[in-house]
Amino acid sequence: MTESAPLAPLTRTRTTAPLLGAIAFLACYLAVDVAAGAVATGTMPLPGDSPDAVYDYLRANTTASILTGVLQGLSVLGLAVVVAGPATRVGGRRRAAAAIGAVAVAAMLLSAGLSITTGLVAPSASADTVVALLNAGFYAGGAAHVVALGLFVLVLTGGDAWTRPVRVTGRIAGVPAVLSVLSLLWFYASPLLPVGRLLCMVALVVVGASLARGASPRTR
Repeated sequence: MTESAPLAPLTRTRTTAPLLGAIAFLACYLAVDVAAGAVATGTMPLPGDSPDAVYDYLRANTTASILTGVLQGLSVLGLAVVVAGPATRVGGRRRAAAAIGAVAVAAMLLSAGLSITTGLVAPSASADTVVALLNAGFYAGGAAHVVALGLFVLVLTGGDAWTRPVRVTGRIAGVPAVLSVLSLLWFYASPLLPVGRLLCMVALVVVGASLARGASPRTR
């Protein structure tokens, strides 16, 4: 009868990078409305509004559009720090978490780039071009990003290596974010987009705090 190899002791790694990235992700995103609102005039149009109204608004608010894109870009760089850092190596789901997180980062970077582009070309471009840029940016930074972000949070926090608060927070945040895909078919599901987005941001702050405290990961 052979003896089995002893289990390695539990290890806990302290790291602050994911927490700093998650805070930047949240803070820069919250700063968008404040900063853009300070320089914007009128009400931001949504997809489906009159093309003339969209065109007039964006031509009059090029600075707000560029500022929005810059802050969104800075925000998603914070998410990229989380995706590329040690958080995705917890629980043996590194490849899945990193791949889905990369999709969330790419979608938001696309949206930020389109917002900046809209601000730069709106004074000279046609109404059709400006409206198309706005719609593309809205869907890239909306449903595409939020659904991918929700899946990332669910996969990231689903392993037993995380503490219970991290796992519970991840489920609470990830589910409405993933369900926000319904907003593409049902208008009344649209509130799931901002709710899911913000909950996922908070969940990633919880993940970062857990790693900074050394409470996670719990590995052998």
